[in-house]
Amino acid sequence: MITTTISVNGKSAHAMEPNKGVNAAVVLASFLNEIFTDGASKEFTQFIVDAFGNETRGRYLGLDFNDEISGDTTLNAGIVSYTPEEGGRVNVSMRYSVTYPFEEKVDKCTDVLVDSPFNLEVKSNSKPHHVDANDPFIKTLQEVYTAYTGEEAELLSIGGGTYARVLDKGVAFGMLFPGREDVAHQADEYVYIEDLIKATAIYAAAISRLVSNEEGER
Repeated sequence: MITTTISVNGKSAHAMEPNKGVNAAVVLASFLNEIFTDGASKEFTQFIVDAFGNETRGRYLGLDFNDEISGDTTLNAGIVSYTPEEGGRVNVSMRYSVTYPFEEKVDKCTDVLVDSPFNLEVKSNSKPHHVDANDPFIKTLQEVYTAYTGEEAELLSIGGGTYARVLDKGVAFGMLFPGREDVAHQADEYVYIEDLIKATAIYAAAISRLVSNEEGER
């Protein structure tokens, strides 16, 4: 019996930005799909190539969506497994838009897969968290940021999950400044000391302003 081991190296990226990485499982499936000719293995690798080989927006599965508030919905095939006994499984992390018609899209994906050997199973659903841009809370954070940096504070929407969602009006605030490389969740993640000091000053001022505003409203 001859055993062959194939190793594939990818490039890590945050699950909310899969297009910035290289998915080793998808690369391996693309390679094996050129070798397999039939059977369950071929069906699985072909599915991965079709669904995740060339894009990360879920178009093949009918899950794609975009809105002005949060941009594109993204799909990351984070964990891929296959055994002859249990078949193939792809655990997907989907970061969907604020106005995403979830049930409608799930039904559409189910219809897409109806004639295939695959099915969709929703294991968990953490709904998007959104705070209106005109809320005084947001305005205060913008004012403090601008005062300390001299730059206009632009609002961003991200697909990452943060502790902000446990608060009614919590948001992620900082601390990646313009011009700096985003190295979150990367190997050797780092921060510039000057950025850390500046961010600390901004956080302290923001907390002071927010507490003062709350006391003034009482």
